[in-house]
Amino acid sequence: MKIKNLRLRSFRNLKDVSVVFSPGLNIILGSNGQGKTNLLEAVYYLSTTKSHRNVDDQQLITNGEEFATLDCKVLYQQHEVSYSAVIHRKGKTLCINQQPLRKVSEFVGKINAVIFSPLDMNLFDSSPGTRRRLLDIELGKMSTLYITFLNQYSQLLKNRNNYLKQGINDLNLLEAINQQMIVPQLEVIKQRNYLVNRFNQEITPLYRQLSNTNSSLKIDYLSVIPYNADEQIMNEQLVAKQKSYEERDLLTKQTNFGIHREDMAFWLDGQLVENYASQGQKRMIIIALKLALLKIIQEKTDETPILLLDDVLSELDLNHRNCLIKLLPAEVQTIITATDKDNIEPELLDKAQLLKIEKGCVSTWMK
Repeated sequence: MKIKNLRLRSFRNLKDVSVVFSPGLNIILGSNGQGKTNLLEAVYYLSTTKSHRNVDDQQLITNGEEFATLDCKVLYQQHEVSYSAVIHRKGKTLCINQQPLRKVSEFVGKINAVIFSPLDMNLFDSSPGTRRRLLDIELGKMSTLYITFLNQYSQLLKNRNNYLKQGINDLNLLEAINQQMIVPQLEVIKQRNYLVNRFNQEITPLYRQLSNTNSSLKIDYLSVIPYNADEQIMNEQLVAKQKSYEERDLLTKQTNFGIHREDMAFWLDGQLVENYASQGQKRMIIIALKLALLKIIQEKTDETPILLLDDVLSELDLNHRNCLIKLLPAEVQTIITATDKDNIEPELLDKAQLLKIEKGCVSTWMK
C-alpha cells in the first residue's frame, strides 16, 4: 500500500495542508515546532484511530476550532481507496470511500503504518502497559478478531471490577464472569505469543546489521500462563489460576489476575535491556523491532505497510545511519522527518522526494 495524498484541516498546527507523497522515499525537512511530527501523527492516526503520543483526541483539534479533518487516498495492489476521519467534540467519525462506519474496528489497520518515534525510547523503562499496548496495537492492525476478543475481555474486566468494588461476595456470579473471560483470554494469549515468536525470529539478524555486532536479542512473553498448543490445557490453567486469586480479589476489590497483567522482557546478550543497554543500543533495538514489524505485517496482510521515521537520523552516527539506510526496504513507502539535510546522506537525498514544512505549511524542496 502507498499513501497517494493526504489533506489535513485544523489538525494540530496544520490549518489546511495537502501533501502528495512519492510511492518510495519521502523526507520532510523543517525546524523544530513547525509540524513535521504532526504530519506523521496524522498518518498514524489514520492507521490506528489513535495518536502515537497517547493523548486525548481533543488535543489534536486546532485551538479554537470545532473539529479536525484527515483525508487520504491509498493505492493498493489492485485498487484505490479513500479514507477520512473527522475528530469532533463528541468523538470521531470514520469513513471509507465516503461511507460512514459503525465500528472503529472496521477502519483500524486498513492503512497499516509502522512508526518510530523518540517516545518509543520509553518502551523498556516504562510500565508493562506500554509494552502490552505495542502488542495490542500491532495485532489489532493485523486482525479485527484480535480487537473483538480484547474488547470483550476489557468489558468483562470492567464489569468484574465494578462487581468486586461493591463488596458483594456472590461467588456464583463471580464464577460466571470468570467463565466468560476464558475464551477471549485464550485468543489474546495465542496471538500475543505468535507475535513475540515472530519478533524473535526476525529481530537478532536486523539488530546485528544495524549495530555491526554479533549480539543476540531475545524477547520473553511474560504470559499469565505458559503457552501450550493444547487449548484444553491452557483452559484448565486459566481456570485454576483465576480460582487461586479469588480470595485476594475479594480482599482488594479488584482483579489481580488476567491478560491485563501481562508483560514482555527484552534481553541483549543475556542481560535485561533496561539494566544493561546504552541509549544507542536501545534505539537500535527499537528500530530493529519496527523493521521486523514491516516483514510480519506484510506476511499477515499481503500488503506492504508504510514506514514512518520521526527524527531518527539525527541520533545515529554516520556508520549506523548508513546501516539503517541499507535496511530500508525499497518496496515500502517511507516517510522520514529531519531538521535539516546535514544528517542525511547524499545517496538518500538523491532518491527521495524532499518536502519542507514551515509554520504548518508544506512545500516541495527543490534539490
